Amino acid sequence: MKKKELTQEELMKKITKNLSLVEKMSFLEQHAVFMGKAQLVELELGGLLIRKYNYDEEEIGKYTLGKIIRELQKHKLRPDFVELLKELLKYRNSLAHEFLGVTAMGNKLAGSDFEKLQYKELRYALFKVEEVTHVYDFLSENEMI
Repeated sequence: MKKKELTQEELMKKITKNLSLVEKMSFLEQHAVFMGKAQLVELELGGLLIRKYNYDEEEIGKYTLGKIIRELQKHKLRPDFVELLKELLKYRNSLAHEFLGVTAMGNKLAGSDFEKLQYKELRYALFKVEEVTHVYDFLSENEMI
């Protein structure tokens, strides 16, 4: 039976369960988990454009996550979900392009304690990718996307 509502409590329980597995990993492993999951989100959303809006599969392969989100927005995808995707995109861009460099430089200048400060952004990013994944799954399962 399909469920038409995902409560905040249910969502938090799912996110917390998945994050508890990642917490035991090293800093770099957690970064890799985030990047891998963000890539899976990107691939799934690209697939949505292919399946639902008949985009060319080869062309979609060239799209960035930002471009995919803009295309979904053009097709009037749920605005609340688009905003969630935009939040994920900010973390994905930061962690893909500058995060490790800033961490390495900070470690050189301030010592290994700097990495502890970087955990905050990494934890938020991991939370956001889990949130997007669970919301997307719920919306898909209930034919709301």
